Amino acid sequence: MASKTITLGEAAYQRLKKLKLPGESFTEVVLRELPERWETLGEMEDYFSKHGVPKANSNFREAMLRGRGRRSRGR
Repeated sequence: MASKTITLGEAAYQRLKKLKLPGESFTEVVLRELPERWETLGEMEDYFSKHGVPKANSNFREAMLRGRGRRSRGR
């Protein structure tokens, strides 16, 4: 597979690194997080039929649960 070298700022690298799952390459992260745009629901169905539905990220779930109710406190 051909490859390209890109430069990322530190903040962009850290954000990408947080999304990386064990054993996953940065290429896989980019392709997973930035899929091609779909023109039709049929294209979306084809994509998920081929790739499956992504696994839930437990870190995001935990952060969401920790943050629940914060906005309404003290109002």
